[in-house]
Amino acid sequence: MASPRLLPLLLVVAAACGDDGTASGSASDSNSGDSTTAGTTSTSGATASDTVVPTTGDAGSNSDSESETGTPTDSDPTAASAVSASESGATETTAATVTDGTATTDTASTTASTDGTSTTDTTTGCVDACEDGVAQCVGDGAVHTCGLGRSGCLEWSEPEPCAADQACQDGACVAGCVDVCDAGASQCTAEGVSECVDDPNTGCTVWTDAVACGPGQVCQQGQCVTPPPACLDDCVFTKQSVPGDVDFYSVWGSDAKAVWVVGNSGTALYHNGVNWKSIDSGVGKRLECVHGSAADDVYAIASDGAIIRWDGLEWLPYVDLNPIWESNACLSVLGEEDLLALVYDENGEKQVLWRVTGGVKSQLAVYTPQAVFTPDGSKARTISLRAFSADDAFITADRALRWNGTNIVNMGAPNPSFGLWALSPQLAYAAASHSGIGHRWDGQAWKIVNPGLNGYLHMFAGTAANRLFGAGETQTGVAAIVAFDGIGWGPVATPADAKALFAAWAAPTGEVFAVGKAGTVLIGK
Repeated sequence: MASPRLLPLLLVVAAACGDDGTASGSASDSNSGDSTTAGTTSTSGATASDTVVPTTGDAGSNSDSESETGTPTDSDPTAASAVSASESGATETTAATVTDGTATTDTASTTASTDGTSTTDTTTGCVDACEDGVAQCVGDGAVHTCGLGRSGCLEWSEPEPCAADQACQDGACVAGCVDVCDAGASQCTAEGVSECVDDPNTGCTVWTDAVACGPGQVCQQGQCVTPPPACLDDCVFTKQSVPGDVDFYSVWGSDAKAVWVVGNSGTALYHNGVNWKSIDSGVGKRLECVHGSAADDVYAIASDGAIIRWDGLEWLPYVDLNPIWESNACLSVLGEEDLLALVYDENGEKQVLWRVTGGVKSQLAVYTPQAVFTPDGSKARTISLRAFSADDAFITADRALRWNGTNIVNMGAPNPSFGLWALSPQLAYAAASHSGIGHRWDGQAWKIVNPGLNGYLHMFAGTAANRLFGAGETQTGVAAIVAFDGIGWGPVATPADAKALFAAWAAPTGEVFAVGKAGTVLIGK
């Protein structure tokens, strides 16, 4: 402790040291063994400092000190001095710097503790938000990347949108995909039942491969069911009251409760299992053929080659094949938005086969017969098509023909052939142009069959090799149906006022639909 007599003198010296504004100092009380630097006290004898405040400007720094550190410099009025505690051997690790008259320190500072150790304060630092170089999706349409940010720490960049035809998956923009169905849904196909699932590779929904139904079962509305006993020669056909009085040329349904009938003047009728309703097709030409893959994926083709599609809500234009000669046409659906179609061209003699996928048409082949005949009876010349795959299809367009993926070839049927039903590439029936006879394909050749119909056959339809129906007309133009049970043919009773039948279709559950002249529609159960 300084003597009272020396105190005025010390004050004068301290004031003189502060006049030039360049000196800085620290006060320490060495008598007790405790040292104090910038207001921080250590009881162990170690000296530390949070910050060191230098003298600046004319005001300088007035501190009570017995020892001065630092050297006044006229040329550098902003110089700072470092403070050390030599008694304890502890060294201050943070130096203060002055650039604009204020003191600043590094983000980490060392503070003395009571046991002689020091700790580091990092409260003013930042924390990495991610791992350097990692990318991740922002929603399904953008991606951002981890990198060094302005704070000096790793952080996420601004989201970078993917291209219009891409989606973000696993941190990268990849070619996008489209859901083709609702997850968990099921549908009937020719092979059985398909399920709608999420594709693990794309993230979009797809249909699985079809699983065949069990013995004696059929697929109806996406489910395998055991149908009631199917009628045959005991089928009772009733005439339906339907809108319009036009000739109908084709009938098809996804099941007995979703059936379409099409005909002249663009007429399209829908049957829901109870009632018939006329639906605007949007076309005025004769609709030749109707077929589909599901209740919401149905197609019809007009005599001028225009194809329309039913999406479950309405008929919409799909694609136009634009044949030169407006005549007959037909189509066969392979799957959703995938079909083969046949039209007449070049004065109604050349037959042109097309494939249409996703609304895009591509010509496959052209067949030119030497002559073209028409069927006997009241039915106009028509063609039929049954596609088993994109490279295998049966055609009846006067000749019995086959598309083999490369060419259309003549299958050599004994007579001109028209209305076709094919269970498989090994079993098919076709109506002949001559009175009451037809042809059967056994996988090797076409052979004549005589169902005993006293009139004209126009179409075959069935559900199995031992359950087959032939529809047509008598010589007087009245509806006529014959049935085959695997052993022989027999006549089936029809309403007396029913007119000539031009087409037929048998539902998987056993019901038989037959349509024809002047608004004739029959259902057999």
